[in-house]
Amino acid sequence: MHEINFSHEHELDDHDFDGCCKDCQNTLAIIKPHIIEFAEKIKAYSLDRLKALSAQELYQLYQILDDLAHMDAGPHLSGLLLEEKQIRDVLPTIRSYYTTFFSIHERHLAKELLESPDPWKQIKTFPLYPRYEALIKNQIEAMHISSEKRLAFLGSGPVPLSLILLNRFFGIPSVGIDSDAESVGISRQIIRCLGLEKKIEIVRGDDATLADLNWDVVLVAALAEPKARIFSQLLNIMDDRGPSLVVFRTYTGMKAVLYKPVQPEDIKGFKIVKAVPPTGRVNNTTVFMLPADDKSFKQKEL
Repeated sequence: MHEINFSHEHELDDHDFDGCCKDCQNTLAIIKPHIIEFAEKIKAYSLDRLKALSAQELYQLYQILDDLAHMDAGPHLSGLLLEEKQIRDVLPTIRSYYTTFFSIHERHLAKELLESPDPWKQIKTFPLYPRYEALIKNQIEAMHISSEKRLAFLGSGPVPLSLILLNRFFGIPSVGIDSDAESVGISRQIIRCLGLEKKIEIVRGDDATLADLNWDVVLVAALAEPKARIFSQLLNIMDDRGPSLVVFRTYTGMKAVLYKPVQPEDIKGFKIVKAVPPTGRVNNTTVFMLPADDKSFKQKEL
């Protein structure tokens, strides 16, 4: 089992250098200018300019950041990068772009799906489709969730690909929740065009909406915010309905430098029971947790 570590306050051992060249200062000097250069490049792109790009152009721009994120870097090097003031100063620009990229890119995909005579075939042309497939299969392998359980996904977006694949491969029914009215409208159209309206429900709402829905497991999207409020709300809901498994997606290693990870203060009141690191070009580390006072958990269940 891969443990997620929210703190760098420990003595170093060989695990701190997993995926690292052990020449961190030299590697830092190489990586730093690339991060800053990308931030300067992206500053030239207004929201309107990003929206005007074709899907291919948008993805090519994202690929620069993605290549940086997938460089081999152990926790020690990642920590050194975050200590660099110049890097910290540009992180808001980079992280804001990352969120914007997915919002725009999913709308490109939605348009293609709705116009396609074969949306199931079209969905596989999405450049990030293989990553979603790998992510979902890894999550199910770790969760052991059955098709008798209903999953709620907070922050499902305009194309709820996670829910689509969860049903496609594992028959899991679900409800997607998003606060953006346009995303909800698009998402419902996508679900209908794929013939999944009896399996996947899409509702407009936020973390508070979970109190009014039927679910067995909650999945919180990596881009769903604010995390501290979301997890606090979930604790309150589970005080009334009993403990349930909560799954969230976050970022570790080099990805935690460029993309905003979940912080330890965000999950106060919970205990982590398992973490699944990304493989290949998958971005997200998947973390499983339960309320800290829950005594029913057994390790063999995950």
